[in-house]
Amino acid sequence: MQKTSELCISSVEESLIEALDIADGFIKRQNIDRKKAIRLRLLVEETIGLVRMMTGDFKAQFWIENEDDEYRIRLNATTNMNIDKKDRLLSLSTSGKNSAVTGFMSKIADIIDTGFLNYNDIMKDQQKYSDGYFVGYGMINETPVIGEPFVWSLKNYKTSLETVTEEDDHSKEAWDELERSIVASIANDVIVGVKKDSVDLTIIYK
Repeated sequence: MQKTSELCISSVEESLIEALDIADGFIKRQNIDRKKAIRLRLLVEETIGLVRMMTGDFKAQFWIENEDDEYRIRLNATTNMNIDKKDRLLSLSTSGKNSAVTGFMSKIADIIDTGFLNYNDIMKDQQKYSDGYFVGYGMINETPVIGEPFVWSLKNYKTSLETVTEEDDHSKEAWDELERSIVASIANDVIVGVKKDSVDLTIIYK
């Protein structure tokens, strides 16, 4: 397996530029065609963009790894968000909802930012938490064991959406959102795993 060095990044611009430099060097060393190199670079750019969305004192370890023909863009972070802090943030909105969470990567950022909070609390009020539908349909372990990580997957999200009737407005909006997303269109999978305050993001491209 090939792997870049791990870099601690935050929303500070200098660290994000350094992450892009590391990615560019790694991509140049790969024996891949131009189209694949461009797509891999786009996925890195979207990952960097996600970090820019994060709130608070967010820091994460960033690296890229390659095994056989599979490339993985990785983020590992901790979050100190909790349900009370989330409620206070939402209370600042006139609608009581996080209206900023509108795109695919914004929702991934929201999941990371909140660390899924308490999954049951989110699912009890899907209208309040904009990620309720998004999280619910993408969960791999729908009834996780206490102490085990929550795992969300783009592949699982797409599969679950395929079972929803065409008349479902949420489903239509979800598919439109995926079609507009660079990451959802290019990546083979996006996996977010959360255990307590530890969050792992893996974007897979083959």
